[in-house]
Amino acid sequence: MNNIAAIMSIYKNDSLSELKEALISLYNQTKKADIFIQLDGKVSYEIESFLEQEFYEGKIKYLGRRDENRGLAYSLNELLQVVLPKYTYIVRMDADDISVPCRIEKQVDFLEKYLTVQAVGGWIEEFNVNTGERQIIRYGEFHEELKRNLIKRNPLAHVTICFRNTFFDTISSYNTSMLNEDFDLWIRAFKKDVMLHCLPEVLVKVRTSNDFFARRKNIQRAKEVMFLKLDASNHFGFGLKGYFYAVAHFMLFLSPGWLKRILYKKMRR
Repeated sequence: MNNIAAIMSIYKNDSLSELKEALISLYNQTKKADIFIQLDGKVSYEIESFLEQEFYEGKIKYLGRRDENRGLAYSLNELLQVVLPKYTYIVRMDADDISVPCRIEKQVDFLEKYLTVQAVGGWIEEFNVNTGERQIIRYGEFHEELKRNLIKRNPLAHVTICFRNTFFDTISSYNTSMLNEDFDLWIRAFKKDVMLHCLPEVLVKVRTSNDFFARRKNIQRAKEVMFLKLDASNHFGFGLKGYFYAVAHFMLFLSPGWLKRILYKKMRR
């Protein structure tokens, strides 16, 4: 029996062509995972028909349906309820990203070698679908470095994560009240001294576009990130530097898209 599950949430704005690429990148992994998909509300007829065929052919292990859109965190929690009793490793995957062929093998091999690590991520390569521009986003590697990076940024790329199932014994599930469910998850993990790691190589290729930063101007999301950073600064003793970056990120979220694009590019190198 396979002990690796890949979980993916799909909603109405996802593209069939991008979804096909995402799934092919999972089918072509050097170490296979059983694929579990949750439809977060109603999706297009084309996507649902395609997924039904993939499920019928046995390429997808599970296809969950729900008429109401409840958000990513809610969908991931539903999938975790299905996979946690049976699978040791849980791989996150978005419906518009592409995993490199050896992604799962490298992450699972790492977790099997380092038994104290509960979740492992990797770098991402962003590619702009409008301009063709590419950029590698690097993250810290070791646990303490990742914790310090809470000051400036999200310490791990959520779309690259492979969890050990025992991670959720300590952290429980995603907080469905959060818009930044991944940042909240990492802070809770660090507070519980749950060991995290990041492989220093690209594991997932992520699409961006010219309007990506313009679409991220959300005051509620910006306030939430600021308060999460302030909480982390208080808990981990980041001091004035932590408070400064918390407020600076709030201002960055509200800045024009063109300025946000320039600043993010510089900050994430």
